[in-house]
Amino acid sequence: MTSSPTLDVTGLSCELGGRALLRDVTLTARAGESLAVTGPSGSGKSTLLALLAGLRPAPAGTVRVCGTDTAALRPAKAAAWRLRTIGFVYQAGELLPELSAVENAALPLLIGGTRRTEAYETAGRLLDELGVGAVADSPAGVLSGGERQRVAVARALSTRPPLILADEPTGALDERATDDVCELLYALPARYGTTVLTVTHNPLVAHRADRRLRLHAGRLTEDRAAEADA
Repeated sequence: MTSSPTLDVTGLSCELGGRALLRDVTLTARAGESLAVTGPSGSGKSTLLALLAGLRPAPAGTVRVCGTDTAALRPAKAAAWRLRTIGFVYQAGELLPELSAVENAALPLLIGGTRRTEAYETAGRLLDELGVGAVADSPAGVLSGGERQRVAVARALSTRPPLILADEPTGALDERATDDVCELLYALPARYGTTVLTVTHNPLVAHRADRRLRLHAGRLTEDRAAEADA
């Protein structure tokens, strides 16, 4: 039996300032799959992520995550649903510099009401699995860029969400750290059964995903050129 998709988008459209950022976007992604969306700066990649996460209402079309129509969520329940359903990884990690790595990784669990001891145990285990257990007690502000992103991935995974959205996760990293973070991100679907969707301007980052898509002039299409090069 085929499982229901993690992400099911139909007819998604959005305009900003009279310009169409998204035109009738359709997208389906399943558990254990990684996708990368490329496109020039200003093409709407971050807007697409915000709409997929329900952070912005979709002006037209439908976004379903694990069968839930994000437009149907009441504001009071949307944040709790998002906390357990979607993990986020941002360009610079967006960690709290005064907190330790393990404290940062445990934040979603603590916000969700998990007991402190259990939250820290889970966060510590994830940091170990992701190769940064040695810096668990170090303030996030002293970590390298690659270490911060690994902690950010641990934080995104802490609630075991079925969907992880990554917004230019290697944009602030050097070549070596970019390679390390790519290897980590694209290993998550097989390792944890998640769906990972990354938006990036870097074709080398996109090339490592299972599926590559391009956003251009509001249209989201499969990147056939990238597939031919694979």
